[in-house]
Amino acid sequence: MSKTILPIYGSIGIQSYGLFVAIGVILSTWLFLKNPKAKKIISPDQFKNTLLLAIVGGIVGGRALYIIEDPTSVTNVLEAIQIWEGGLSSLGSIITILIVLPLYLAYIRVPIVQFFDLLGIYAPLTYAIARIGCFFAGCCYGTESNVPWAIMYKKTDSVAPLCKTLHPAQLYSSAASFLVFLLMFFILSQKLKKPGQLITSYLFLASMERFLIDFVRGDKTYFTTSGILSQLSTSQSISLLTGITSLLILFFITAQKNKKNEYI
Repeated sequence: MSKTILPIYGSIGIQSYGLFVAIGVILSTWLFLKNPKAKKIISPDQFKNTLLLAIVGGIVGGRALYIIEDPTSVTNVLEAIQIWEGGLSSLGSIITILIVLPLYLAYIRVPIVQFFDLLGIYAPLTYAIARIGCFFAGCCYGTESNVPWAIMYKKTDSVAPLCKTLHPAQLYSSAASFLVFLLMFFILSQKLKKPGQLITSYLFLASMERFLIDFVRGDKTYFTTSGILSQLSTSQSISLLTGITSLLILFFITAQKNKKNEYI
């Protein structure tokens, strides 16, 4: 396992993390645009601009929260922008996208909730593929473990601790996110018809995935060293808040009896 899949010149090369993120975005975009509902709410040109904004916002927000959670991960400004080396917080990306995109969608007059409902179907697929890149790069590594499927990083460019048997937390996260995608794509997208149900379902499932996986993450950070919050990582605290909030909103939407707001 190595961060660099294909060396080009010196330190320049195709990095595993960036490659898998690109694969995830391309595949999810293709599936999104194939959905008949997408054509009714957004034009191809509008989607291209929205996608670009989402990518930039997701990278900036994801990198920002990653550095906030672990300030020691970078030592200078140059390292802070080297996202191809790995080191993005999925929660940071999700939160930033949820803040930035609605403003832009409102500006171009695209139905915000309907757009995010569709986005919620394919977002976990992007995340699942991106986590494979994390696995190769060694970021988001797991705690030490003696389970039969434990992995060991030996190459010096790895972000993970070297020569220690670790939980493959990245693959756990990838598998869980892929299951979320299958659930969203084949079941929930067919069952949930009210605007807002799909995106809140995704936010709840994504939050719970991160909350549970963090128990075997070896790179956890904490808000405090004492009190109740000391038992949960920073990401777990944020996930818990996001998960509870999205679940409450989902219950509220589901309880509404106005069928005129349902998708056709």
